[in-house]
Amino acid sequence: MRRSILLSVALFLSLSVSAFAAESAKPAKAVHGAKDAKPGSYEDWCSEHGVPESMDTRCDKSLIPAFKATGDWDEKHGLPKSQCKKCNPKLKIVRPPKGSK
Repeated sequence: MRRSILLSVALFLSLSVSAFAAESAKPAKAVHGAKDAKPGSYEDWCSEHGVPESMDTRCDKSLIPAFKATGDWDEKHGLPKSQCKKCNPKLKIVRPPKGSK
């Protein structure tokens, strides 16, 4: 009885390690757009934040003054108003299709 429990635990652990190894062997998805991507293109996309990389103030803090200067800034949430889904839950920011220029 004790031996079968030990074998079951050993089998479970080996399967768990195998599953983890297979998962970690998968290539990671690109989260941020390429630095040389054309603004407004498919490649200009931050998957982490769901906005164009060229307009992502969470990735590039240097963009914040420009949004503030145009009145497109939500102080409460620390985002451009045009990107704040907390203030505008129906807001849809759509990634351009592949091949867009």
